[in-house]
Amino acid sequence: MTNAHHMLTYICEQPAEKKLFWSGNTICNGEQTIIHGWSKNAPPFILPKDVGFAVGRNTPYKYIVVNIHYFSLLKNDYSGNQLILTHKSRKSHAGVILSGTNQIYLKENTQTIRTPFSCQYKGPTISIFAVSVHTHQWGRVNSLYRVHDYETSLIIKMNPQNPQSFYRLLLPIEIKNNDYIMGQCVFDNNLNKTIHIGETHNDEMCNIYAMYSYNPSQKSINNPPPFPLCWDNAVTQMANLIPDDSVIPPLQLNYINQTIDDEQYISHIKHSMNSSRDLPIIIFNQQNYFIIIITILISFLILLIIGRCMGNLQYFSYMRHGDIINRRKGFQILKQSSDQENDLLD
Repeated sequence: MTNAHHMLTYICEQPAEKKLFWSGNTICNGEQTIIHGWSKNAPPFILPKDVGFAVGRNTPYKYIVVNIHYFSLLKNDYSGNQLILTHKSRKSHAGVILSGTNQIYLKENTQTIRTPFSCQYKGPTISIFAVSVHTHQWGRVNSLYRVHDYETSLIIKMNPQNPQSFYRLLLPIEIKNNDYIMGQCVFDNNLNKTIHIGETHNDEMCNIYAMYSYNPSQKSINNPPPFPLCWDNAVTQMANLIPDDSVIPPLQLNYINQTIDDEQYISHIKHSMNSSRDLPIIIFNQQNYFIIIITILISFLILLIIGRCMGNLQYFSYMRHGDIINRRKGFQILKQSSDQENDLLD
Protein backbone atom coordinates (compact mmCIF):
# COMPACT_ATOMS: atom_id res chain seq x y z
CA MET A 1 0.00 0.00 0.00
CA THR A 2 3.03 2.28 -0.25
CA ASN A 3 2.15 3.34 -3.80
CA ALA A 4 -1.64 3.34 -4.24
CA HIS A 5 -4.38 4.50 -1.88
CA HIS A 6 -7.06 2.57 -3.72
CA MET A 7 -7.70 0.95 -7.08
CA LEU A 8 -10.95 0.49 -9.02
CA THR A 9 -11.48 -1.76 -12.04
CA TYR A 10 -14.26 -0.98 -14.54
CA ILE A 11 -15.72 -2.53 -17.66
CA CYS A 12 -16.64 0.21 -20.14
CA GLU A 13 -18.41 0.79 -23.40
CA GLN A 14 -15.65 3.24 -24.33
CA PRO A 15 -12.63 4.49 -22.34
CA ALA A 16 -12.62 8.16 -21.44
CA GLU A 17 -9.38 8.69 -23.39
CA LYS A 18 -7.96 7.12 -26.54
CA LYS A 19 -4.72 6.31 -24.72
CA LEU A 20 -3.26 3.38 -22.82
CA PHE A 21 -2.60 5.62 -19.79
CA TRP A 22 -3.99 8.98 -18.73
CA SER A 23 -4.42 11.20 -15.68
CA GLY A 24 -7.66 12.64 -14.39
CA ASN A 25 -10.97 11.62 -12.87
CA THR A 26 -12.66 10.48 -16.10
CA ILE A 27 -12.77 6.70 -16.56
CA CYS A 28 -15.42 5.58 -19.07
CA ASN A 29 -17.75 6.96 -21.70
CA GLY A 30 -21.15 5.33 -22.13
CA GLU A 31 -22.17 2.25 -20.17
CA GLN A 32 -19.88 1.30 -17.30
CA THR A 33 -19.80 -1.06 -14.31
CA ILE A 34 -17.27 -1.40 -11.53
CA ILE A 35 -16.14 -5.01 -11.16
CA HIS A 36 -13.58 -4.70 -8.37
CA GLY A 37 -12.33 -2.28 -5.74
CA TRP A 38 -9.23 -2.52 -3.56
CA SER A 39 -7.66 -0.44 -0.77
CA LYS A 40 -5.62 -0.76 2.43
CA ASN A 41 -3.82 -4.00 1.48
CA ALA A 42 -7.07 -5.95 1.22
CA PRO A 43 -7.01 -9.72 0.51
CA PRO A 44 -7.79 -11.15 -2.95
CA PHE A 45 -11.35 -11.80 -4.09
CA ILE A 46 -12.70 -14.42 -6.49
CA LEU A 47 -16.18 -14.78 -7.93
CA PRO A 48 -18.39 -17.75 -7.03
CA LYS A 49 -18.44 -20.76 -9.32
CA ASP A 50 -20.51 -20.24 -12.49
CA VAL A 51 -20.75 -16.45 -11.98
CA GLY A 52 -19.03 -13.92 -14.25
CA PHE A 53 -19.24 -10.45 -15.75
CA ALA A 54 -20.39 -10.54 -19.38
CA VAL A 55 -18.02 -8.51 -21.59
CA GLY A 56 -17.12 -8.25 -25.25
CA ARG A 57 -19.34 -9.24 -28.14
CA ASN A 58 -23.11 -8.86 -27.63
CA THR A 59 -22.59 -6.78 -24.48
CA PRO A 60 -22.20 -3.03 -23.92
CA TYR A 61 -18.73 -3.54 -22.43
CA LYS A 62 -15.75 -3.62 -24.78
CA TYR A 63 -12.95 -2.27 -22.57
CA ILE A 64 -11.42 -2.85 -19.13
CA VAL A 65 -10.09 0.26 -17.37
CA VAL A 66 -8.12 0.25 -14.10
CA ASN A 67 -8.33 3.50 -12.12
CA ILE A 68 -5.56 3.94 -9.53
CA HIS A 69 -5.46 6.72 -6.93
CA TYR A 70 -1.81 7.20 -5.98
CA PHE A 71 -0.42 8.72 -2.82
CA SER A 72 2.09 10.58 -5.00
CA LEU A 73 3.19 10.62 -8.63
CA LEU A 74 5.38 7.60 -9.38
CA LYS A 75 7.49 6.22 -12.17
CA ASN A 76 7.93 2.56 -13.09
CA ASP A 77 4.97 1.39 -11.01
CA TYR A 78 3.27 -1.89 -11.92
CA SER A 79 0.22 -1.87 -9.67
CA GLY A 80 -2.72 -3.73 -11.16
CA ASN A 81 -5.19 -6.60 -11.00
CA GLN A 82 -5.13 -10.19 -12.17
CA LEU A 83 -8.18 -11.04 -14.28
CA ILE A 84 -9.35 -14.15 -16.12
CA LEU A 85 -11.16 -13.90 -19.45
CA THR A 86 -12.99 -17.02 -20.62
CA HIS A 87 -15.12 -17.90 -23.62
CA LYS A 88 -17.16 -20.31 -21.51
CA SER A 89 -20.59 -18.96 -20.70
CA ARG A 90 -21.60 -18.68 -17.06
CA LYS A 91 -24.91 -19.77 -15.61
CA SER A 92 -25.30 -16.43 -13.79
CA HIS A 93 -24.16 -12.96 -14.74
CA ALA A 94 -22.67 -10.57 -12.20
CA GLY A 95 -23.44 -6.92 -11.55
CA VAL A 96 -22.55 -4.32 -8.93
CA ILE A 97 -24.82 -1.83 -7.16
CA LEU A 98 -23.05 1.43 -6.39
CA SER A 99 -24.83 2.87 -3.37
CA GLY A 100 -24.05 5.97 -1.35
CA THR A 101 -24.56 9.71 -1.35
CA ASN A 102 -23.04 13.05 -2.33
CA GLN A 103 -24.67 14.76 0.66
CA ILE A 104 -21.52 14.90 2.77
CA TYR A 105 -20.90 17.92 4.99
CA LEU A 106 -18.76 17.13 8.03
CA LYS A 107 -18.84 20.08 10.37
CA GLU A 108 -15.66 20.72 12.34
CA ASN A 109 -15.29 18.93 15.73
CA THR A 110 -18.47 16.90 15.24
CA GLN A 111 -19.01 13.19 15.83
CA THR A 112 -21.59 10.65 14.62
CA ILE A 113 -22.51 12.44 11.41
CA ARG A 114 -24.98 10.31 9.43
CA THR A 115 -25.32 10.43 5.65
CA PRO A 116 -28.30 8.18 4.71
CA PHE A 117 -29.32 6.97 1.27
CA SER A 118 -32.23 4.86 -0.04
CA CYS A 119 -33.97 3.65 -3.21
CA GLN A 120 -36.57 1.18 -4.48
CA TYR A 121 -35.60 -1.67 -6.78
CA LYS A 122 -37.58 -2.49 -9.92
CA GLY A 123 -36.47 -5.57 -11.80
CA PRO A 124 -35.85 -9.33 -11.74
CA THR A 125 -34.67 -11.07 -8.59
CA ILE A 126 -30.98 -10.62 -7.84
CA SER A 127 -28.79 -12.23 -5.18
CA ILE A 128 -26.17 -10.14 -3.35
CA PHE A 129 -23.15 -12.33 -2.53
CA ALA A 130 -20.32 -9.86 -1.81
CA VAL A 131 -19.89 -6.31 -0.54
CA SER A 132 -17.26 -3.62 -0.27
CA VAL A 133 -17.30 -0.30 1.58
CA HIS A 134 -15.29 2.84 1.02
CA THR A 135 -14.68 6.10 2.84
CA HIS A 136 -11.59 8.09 3.63
CA GLN A 137 -10.07 8.73 7.05
CA TRP A 138 -13.20 10.14 8.75
CA GLY A 139 -15.45 7.14 8.13
CA ARG A 140 -16.51 5.14 11.21
CA VAL A 141 -18.98 2.57 9.87
CA ASN A 142 -20.91 1.86 6.65
CA SER A 143 -24.11 -0.19 6.65
CA LEU A 144 -26.58 -1.48 4.07
CA TYR A 145 -30.09 -2.94 4.59
CA ARG A 146 -32.89 -4.53 2.62
CA VAL A 147 -36.59 -3.87 3.32
CA HIS A 148 -38.84 -6.68 2.06
CA ASP A 149 -42.53 -6.87 3.05
CA TYR A 150 -41.92 -4.28 5.79
CA GLU A 151 -39.14 -6.40 7.30
CA THR A 152 -35.64 -4.91 7.60
CA SER A 153 -32.62 -7.18 7.09
CA LEU A 154 -28.96 -6.30 7.49
CA ILE A 155 -26.86 -6.89 4.38
CA ILE A 156 -23.56 -5.47 5.58
CA LYS A 157 -22.07 -3.38 8.38
CA MET A 158 -18.35 -2.72 8.13
CA ASN A 159 -15.63 -0.47 9.44
CA PRO A 160 -14.21 1.32 6.36
CA GLN A 161 -10.84 1.70 8.10
CA ASN A 162 -10.29 -2.04 7.68
CA PRO A 163 -8.75 -3.37 4.44
CA GLN A 164 -11.16 -2.48 1.64
CA SER A 165 -12.13 -5.04 -0.96
CA PHE A 166 -15.12 -7.20 -1.82
CA TYR A 167 -15.93 -9.73 0.89
CA ARG A 168 -18.17 -12.73 0.37
CA LEU A 169 -21.29 -12.92 2.52
CA LEU A 170 -21.83 -16.16 4.41
CA LEU A 171 -25.35 -16.28 2.96
CA PRO A 172 -26.53 -14.44 -0.18
CA ILE A 173 -29.29 -11.84 0.22
CA GLU A 174 -32.08 -11.82 -2.37
CA ILE A 175 -33.47 -8.52 -3.62
CA LYS A 176 -36.85 -8.81 -5.33
CA ASN A 177 -38.99 -6.46 -7.37
CA ASN A 178 -40.30 -3.52 -5.26
CA ASP A 179 -37.87 -4.19 -2.40
CA TYR A 180 -36.09 -1.21 -0.85
CA ILE A 181 -32.38 -0.69 -0.29
CA MET A 182 -31.23 1.74 2.37
CA GLY A 183 -28.03 2.49 4.20
CA GLN A 184 -25.70 5.13 5.54
CA CYS A 185 -22.14 6.13 6.29
CA VAL A 186 -21.24 7.48 9.74
CA PHE A 187 -18.38 9.96 10.14
CA ASP A 188 -16.38 11.61 12.94
CA ASN A 189 -14.60 14.89 12.27
CA ASN A 190 -12.15 15.90 15.00
CA LEU A 191 -10.48 18.60 12.92
CA ASN A 192 -11.00 22.35 13.16
CA LYS A 193 -12.25 22.52 9.59
CA THR A 194 -15.25 21.34 7.60
CA ILE A 195 -14.84 18.33 5.32
CA HIS A 196 -16.74 18.10 2.02
CA ILE A 197 -17.26 15.38 -0.55
CA GLY A 198 -14.37 14.79 -2.92
CA GLU A 199 -12.00 12.19 -4.32
CA THR A 200 -8.75 13.30 -2.65
CA HIS A 201 -7.61 12.13 0.78
CA ASN A 202 -8.43 15.61 2.09
CA ASP A 203 -12.10 15.06 1.20
CA GLU A 204 -14.62 12.35 2.03
CA MET A 205 -16.71 9.77 0.20
CA CYS A 206 -19.60 7.45 1.11
CA ASN A 207 -19.70 4.32 -1.04
CA ILE A 208 -21.02 0.80 -0.55
CA TYR A 209 -20.63 -1.65 -3.43
CA ALA A 210 -22.91 -4.70 -3.49
CA MET A 211 -21.97 -7.42 -5.98
CA TYR A 212 -24.83 -9.64 -7.09
CA SER A 213 -25.71 -12.44 -9.48
CA TYR A 214 -28.76 -12.79 -11.69
CA ASN A 215 -30.04 -15.15 -14.36
CA PRO A 216 -30.05 -13.29 -17.67
CA SER A 217 -32.97 -13.77 -20.00
CA GLN A 218 -32.45 -13.79 -23.75
CA LYS A 219 -33.59 -10.17 -23.86
CA SER A 220 -31.23 -8.98 -21.11
CA ILE A 221 -28.01 -10.59 -22.38
CA ASN A 222 -27.19 -7.54 -24.49
CA ASN A 223 -28.29 -5.08 -21.79
CA PRO A 224 -26.49 -3.71 -18.72
CA PRO A 225 -27.10 -5.40 -15.33
CA PRO A 226 -30.54 -4.60 -13.88
CA PHE A 227 -29.50 -2.69 -10.73
CA PRO A 228 -26.50 -0.38 -11.24
CA LEU A 229 -27.17 2.46 -8.80
CA CYS A 230 -28.80 3.37 -5.48
CA TRP A 231 -27.75 6.94 -4.86
CA ASP A 232 -28.76 9.70 -2.43
CA ASN A 233 -31.91 9.59 -0.32
CA ALA A 234 -34.63 8.90 -2.90
CA VAL A 235 -37.09 7.36 -0.39
CA THR A 236 -36.68 9.42 2.77
CA GLN A 237 -39.26 7.59 4.85
CA MET A 238 -37.46 4.27 4.30
CA ALA A 239 -34.14 5.69 5.46
CA ASN A 240 -35.82 6.52 8.75
CA LEU A 241 -36.03 2.77 9.39
CA ILE A 242 -32.24 2.42 9.68
CA PRO A 243 -31.59 0.84 13.14
CA ASP A 244 -30.03 2.91 15.90
CA ASP A 245 -27.12 0.49 16.29
CA SER A 246 -26.01 1.26 12.73
CA VAL A 247 -23.62 3.87 14.17
CA ILE A 248 -21.67 1.17 16.07
CA PRO A 249 -18.96 -0.54 14.01
CA PRO A 250 -18.80 -4.35 14.31
CA LEU A 251 -16.08 -5.82 16.48
CA GLN A 252 -15.31 -8.38 13.78
CA LEU A 253 -16.51 -9.46 10.37
CA ASN A 254 -18.34 -12.43 11.88
CA TYR A 255 -20.90 -12.76 9.10
CA ILE A 256 -18.48 -12.35 6.22
CA ASN A 257 -16.24 -14.95 4.62
CA GLN A 258 -12.99 -13.02 4.99
CA THR A 259 -10.37 -15.49 3.83
CA ILE A 260 -9.68 -17.36 0.61
CA ASP A 261 -6.94 -19.98 0.88
CA ASP A 262 -4.56 -21.02 -1.89
CA GLU A 263 -6.44 -24.25 -2.64
CA GLN A 264 -9.68 -22.34 -3.25
CA TYR A 265 -7.87 -19.91 -5.54
CA ILE A 266 -6.14 -22.67 -7.53
CA SER A 267 -9.38 -24.63 -7.78
CA HIS A 268 -11.16 -21.53 -9.09
CA ILE A 269 -8.44 -20.96 -11.68
CA LYS A 270 -8.63 -24.58 -12.86
CA HIS A 271 -12.42 -24.44 -13.07
CA SER A 272 -12.29 -21.24 -15.09
CA MET A 273 -9.52 -22.50 -17.36
CA ASN A 274 -10.73 -26.03 -18.09
CA SER A 275 -11.60 -25.14 -21.67
CA SER A 276 -8.94 -24.90 -24.37
CA ARG A 277 -10.65 -21.74 -25.58
CA ASP A 278 -10.09 -19.92 -22.30
CA LEU A 279 -7.59 -17.11 -22.28
CA PRO A 280 -5.98 -15.64 -19.15
CA ILE A 281 -5.41 -11.91 -19.01
CA ILE A 282 -2.76 -10.87 -16.50
CA ILE A 283 -1.94 -7.31 -15.56
CA PHE A 284 1.43 -7.83 -13.97
CA ASN A 285 2.53 -6.28 -10.71
CA GLN A 286 6.07 -5.68 -9.49
CA GLN A 287 6.42 -9.16 -8.05
CA ASN A 288 5.45 -10.75 -11.38
CA TYR A 289 8.07 -8.73 -13.25
CA PHE A 290 10.76 -9.56 -10.68
CA ILE A 291 10.06 -13.29 -10.99
CA ILE A 292 10.07 -13.09 -14.80
CA ILE A 293 13.41 -11.23 -14.89
CA ILE A 294 15.06 -13.70 -12.48
CA THR A 295 13.70 -16.64 -14.50
CA ILE A 296 15.07 -15.17 -17.75
CA LEU A 297 18.51 -14.57 -16.19
CA ILE A 298 18.70 -18.11 -14.79
CA SER A 299 17.61 -19.57 -18.14
CA PHE A 300 20.26 -17.50 -19.93
CA LEU A 301 23.00 -18.71 -17.56
CA ILE A 302 21.92 -22.33 -18.01
CA LEU A 303 22.00 -21.97 -21.80
CA LEU A 304 25.42 -20.30 -21.60
CA ILE A 305 26.84 -23.15 -19.50
CA ILE A 306 25.33 -25.77 -21.82
CA GLY A 307 26.76 -23.93 -24.84
CA ARG A 308 30.26 -23.86 -23.39
CA CYS A 309 30.10 -27.53 -22.46
CA MET A 310 28.95 -28.42 -25.97
CA GLY A 311 31.80 -26.36 -27.42
CA ASN A 312 34.40 -28.19 -25.32
CA LEU A 313 32.87 -31.53 -26.26
CA GLN A 314 33.04 -30.70 -29.97
CA TYR A 315 36.67 -29.57 -29.63
CA PHE A 316 37.58 -32.75 -27.79
CA SER A 317 35.81 -34.84 -30.43
CA TYR A 318 37.64 -32.97 -33.16
CA MET A 319 41.01 -33.56 -31.51
CA ARG A 320 40.30 -37.26 -31.07
CA HIS A 321 39.10 -37.45 -34.66
CA GLY A 322 42.27 -35.65 -35.77
CA ASP A 323 44.46 -38.17 -33.98
CA ILE A 324 42.70 -40.98 -35.79
CA ILE A 325 43.22 -39.27 -39.14
CA ASN A 326 46.91 -38.68 -38.42
CA ARG A 327 47.38 -42.28 -37.34
CA ARG A 328 45.67 -43.50 -40.49
CA LYS A 329 47.87 -41.27 -42.63
CA GLY A 330 50.96 -42.55 -40.82
CA PHE A 331 49.92 -46.12 -41.43
CA GLN A 332 49.40 -45.39 -45.11
CA ILE A 333 52.85 -43.77 -45.40
CA LEU A 334 54.53 -46.71 -43.68
CA LYS A 335 52.69 -49.15 -45.89
CA GLN A 336 53.71 -47.29 -49.04
CA SER A 337 57.36 -47.24 -47.93
CA SER A 338 57.26 -50.95 -47.22
CA ASP A 339 55.80 -51.68 -50.65
CA GLN A 340 58.52 -49.61 -52.33
CA GLU A 341 61.28 -51.53 -50.49
CA ASN A 342 59.77 -54.82 -51.58
CA ASP A 343 59.76 -53.63 -55.21
CA LEU A 344 63.47 -52.74 -54.99
CA LEU A 345 64.32 -56.11 -53.54
CA ASP A 346 62.48 -57.81 -56.33
